[in-house]
Amino acid sequence: MITMTRILIHRVRVLLLSGAAGVTLSCGGGDGDRTPTQPPPEQPATPAQPTAPVAVPGTLTVRLVTPNADDGAILLEITGAAPIADITAAVQGAVVHSRIVGNTTRVAVFGSLAGGALVKFSVPDVNAAPQFTGQVTEASDRASTLRTSVTGYQITITP
Repeated sequence: MITMTRILIHRVRVLLLSGAAGVTLSCGGGDGDRTPTQPPPEQPATPAQPTAPVAVPGTLTVRLVTPNADDGAILLEITGAAPIADITAAVQGAVVHSRIVGNTTRVAVFGSLAGGALVKFSVPDVNAAPQFTGQVTEASDRASTLRTSVTGYQITITP
């Protein structure tokens, strides 16, 4: 016969085993349908992708600084990262001729020229204006006499 002592020992064992199983399950073990007690490890943050600036097509203006008051023709070179198009005179009555070779455009402007806006041209992105440079390579007076030097001539290109 089973004695009272054996029944008591059996109940104590069942109680201890049940408690041990409960502690084990509460520590993240188990059949997977329970919520873990510890948060999942943090995932590294995905770096934000930089957004490229949106190209803004438009017109840039070439401005001339001249040391002379009687310029009749200016030959200049414009270099940039993008092709230019629609080159027009910014001076009333002036005539413009141009030739594009690669990233460089040679522009000849004829007329009664003075300091200020000289020519305008279209570009795919006006935000790229700082990438365009220009220089005067030759100049003549209104009597078509070639200047001996282009020292003092400056070109700026702005939107």
